[in-house]
Amino acid sequence: MGALAQQQWQQFEQQLASVLPASRCVRDLARRLAFSTDASFYHKVPKLVLQVATLAELQAIVKLAQSYQIALTFRAAGTSLSGQAISDSVLVMLTPDWQRVEILEQGAAVRLQAGVIGAEANRQLAPLGRKIGPDPASINSCKVAGIAANNASGMCCGVKHNSYHTLQYLSFVLADGTHVDTADAESVQAFRSSHAQLLEQLAALAKQVRDDADFSAAVTQQYRLKNTMGYGLNAFLDFTDPLDILTHLFIGSEGTLGFIESITYRTVAVPAARATGLYLFSSSHAACAVIPALRDSGVDAVEFMDGRSLQSVAHLLAPYTEQQVPAQAVALLIDIGRANEAELQQATTAIGAILAAAKVAAQPLCAFSQDAERSAALWNIRKGLFPAVGAVRASGTTVVIEDVAFPLEQLADAVVDLQQLLLEHGYSEAIIFGHALDGNVHFVFTQSFNTEAEVQRYADFMAAVNHLVTERYRGTLKAEHGTGRNMAPYLYAQWGGKGLALMQRLKQLLDPQGILNPGVILNDDPLAHLQDLKQLPAIAEPVDACIECGFCEPQCPSLNYTLSPRQRIALLRRTQQRSASERAQIERDFQHLGIDSCAATGLCATACPVGINTGEWVQQLRAEQQAQRTLAPAVAKWTQAHLGSSLAIARFALGAGRQLQRFAPALMPQGLPQLPPVAAGEKPSENSRALGTDKAIYFTTCPNRLFGYNSEQGSARSLPATVAELCAKAGIELQLLSHSADHCCGQPWQSKGFPAQATAKREQLEAALWQASEQGRYPVIIDASPCALQLQHAQVKTYELSEFLLSYVAPQLDLTPLLEPLALHVTCSSRHLDNGRALRQLAQLCSSRVVEPPSVKCCGFAGDKGFTTPELNASALAPLARELPAACQHAVSNSRTCEIGLTEHSGRAYQHIAFLLNQISTRSA
Repeated sequence: MGALAQQQWQQFEQQLASVLPASRCVRDLARRLAFSTDASFYHKVPKLVLQVATLAELQAIVKLAQSYQIALTFRAAGTSLSGQAISDSVLVMLTPDWQRVEILEQGAAVRLQAGVIGAEANRQLAPLGRKIGPDPASINSCKVAGIAANNASGMCCGVKHNSYHTLQYLSFVLADGTHVDTADAESVQAFRSSHAQLLEQLAALAKQVRDDADFSAAVTQQYRLKNTMGYGLNAFLDFTDPLDILTHLFIGSEGTLGFIESITYRTVAVPAARATGLYLFSSSHAACAVIPALRDSGVDAVEFMDGRSLQSVAHLLAPYTEQQVPAQAVALLIDIGRANEAELQQATTAIGAILAAAKVAAQPLCAFSQDAERSAALWNIRKGLFPAVGAVRASGTTVVIEDVAFPLEQLADAVVDLQQLLLEHGYSEAIIFGHALDGNVHFVFTQSFNTEAEVQRYADFMAAVNHLVTERYRGTLKAEHGTGRNMAPYLYAQWGGKGLALMQRLKQLLDPQGILNPGVILNDDPLAHLQDLKQLPAIAEPVDACIECGFCEPQCPSLNYTLSPRQRIALLRRTQQRSASERAQIERDFQHLGIDSCAATGLCATACPVGINTGEWVQQLRAEQQAQRTLAPAVAKWTQAHLGSSLAIARFALGAGRQLQRFAPALMPQGLPQLPPVAAGEKPSENSRALGTDKAIYFTTCPNRLFGYNSEQGSARSLPATVAELCAKAGIELQLLSHSADHCCGQPWQSKGFPAQATAKREQLEAALWQASEQGRYPVIIDASPCALQLQHAQVKTYELSEFLLSYVAPQLDLTPLLEPLALHVTCSSRHLDNGRALRQLAQLCSSRVVEPPSVKCCGFAGDKGFTTPELNASALAPLARELPAACQHAVSNSRTCEIGLTEHSGRAYQHIAFLLNQISTRSA
């Protein structure tokens, strides 16, 4: 950095202090490295990361950046695949504050702020039978600003339902800091006045395009297929108002023209009736021959999967075929949606006739079915393709996914040629799949960038792909993943000199200093796609398969506090390339950022394409650290051997802490939640254990032996006594496990890095349960979901309490459900056990209006972390109170420690669902 640039940077940072608090200006190397990656195979280390909470902050930052010529890159969720969301200057990220959803016109339109996750928009629209048009594979994690900025489409979206074609209004910020909201007449009028010259220049560019018949035809030809290569020049032909042109140019501009604050979509209808089928063809030509007829019949989606794709997910195909799928075979996954059952039946019959009449008849691996579970299973085959390659890649390699589009009539030949090209360049593991209706195929392969030879192999292959797509088939090099850095050098090959010059002129008009996401879309370096390549060195076997896609992040309670699973892994990978002194500093920082602040509940694994449980990895790191300490193993061994005494000490400490919190709060640690009372030692009465002929063994877990409930929660009785009362109503004899004070599932030791002590304690408990249940004759109840998860593989059949109540108790009771809404928190352990099925069904018996706050996944209390690291719990539950309706005063879950944190941050008294079930039930007549 030259002297002038250094001076400008210093002045920028000085002025920044008046815009953002220091806590949201990330300068430490550890977090900058963690944020240096998106889902692509590139990385750049930002000099500064800014976490922006408001539009006013964003405008002020953009204005400062322009004044001091500082480059900015905007990142939403960082799931982009072509290097759009990385920077070696200033990376601008969104805090959780950008999540406003406004449903308009009874669902016909929806206004979404930049930080709304796509799946959340669809969740809120679902009751109205609507959804947003774009449906990228990353919809459960990508955010609206990214969807629009990349013009992401997806499996059912096609072209007609993408952001460009369903855009109604746009709110954006230009490079000079000007904010425009096209839904606001005053904002539009002010912009037309202040930026009249800009609009005139855009109108002149549009006229230039329209007056050039040959170039207009070339633009039209480019968009006969899916195309996200470069700026959306079709806007110059599709619209005449320069403001309309500008707003549509923002779609797919990848943050290079400005910042998208919010977008209003015209929504699309969700079919009321739907059927899905999977059909196998002998070759690409046989499969592609029927695609035009399928398209004309009005199917919603046709997904193409080549033979190697099918072989990679053989375990998912097993329920449908026992035969080995040949490499030359192709499957089509066909999805049909209609407004009603009659129309759907008519459509499936017609499509069945198309398939039967094909020159080479299709083999139905699964004929059209309306069963939702079967449909989900079939789509999981398709969605499992990308992670299937990632799961088997060699250590140190990355997964590269490219997407191109060919004219539909040439798709079969193009696929065959692409397969041959992959083999010629040594990518024998590569698979091809995609959206057949649009001629859009993805190809996935593994690639090392560790040697010059490997980089050159990739360069040679991409040059060959460019020739195949743009010259031989006149297709598009980027159908839906955006240009990014990866395809920027090929923009001329796709668009020619006139197209490239027009894009350069557009960029100069809107960002004259070139400060917005430089190097993306437009890049003068012909080797830009070979720079800043991401290394994926091995760091630990449990996480080496991570492809850094970011799908895990919405599940992570520490995402907005320290780091996400992806960022933890990325940080340690990038650390290996730093100096010894930097590595030492990062290691010190990682203790809090990566290890101590991780809830280690493994909820990330439920969203990870390759099933990585980062929590288990963090537990391994804790175990390695504990083994190096002198005192810790001895303490762990003592507490394991003297659990009853340990709990007695804890009960005393809890009682004392509760008194201090009441009478001398200044002496208590800051942020500590309100401590609950010590649990009562109440046991089931003899009467409750003498009814009926059924019998169950009840184990009271450590949390419920330690933490009681406040009387104002309506739960003055203990949980064991309440369960006993419920069982008495149902005619079930309840037997407490004897000497339960000495028993534990082992979770406290496991989470803190003492796996040997955890295993010993769990095995001791399993033996006691085996004996008490008379070798599995009677069911065993575990009254905390985390403990039930630890015992799920025990020899004796164990039931998490809500599962037992649903299966054995509720059917024997008369219930009077609540008339008001019921707040429900599904714990991480319940999600692992049965995806929360039992707890949700039990809650639905208690109220017809069950509310699950959508932004809360893991509560972050994580055993005792709610006491030792309360900031984690506070961050994870920050959206809880605002997402609960005011009328929602009853709140339930099935883990006592989670309930403590939920109560603290919601303003409601969360309790185990057993209390509510007991309250609304009577013994069945």
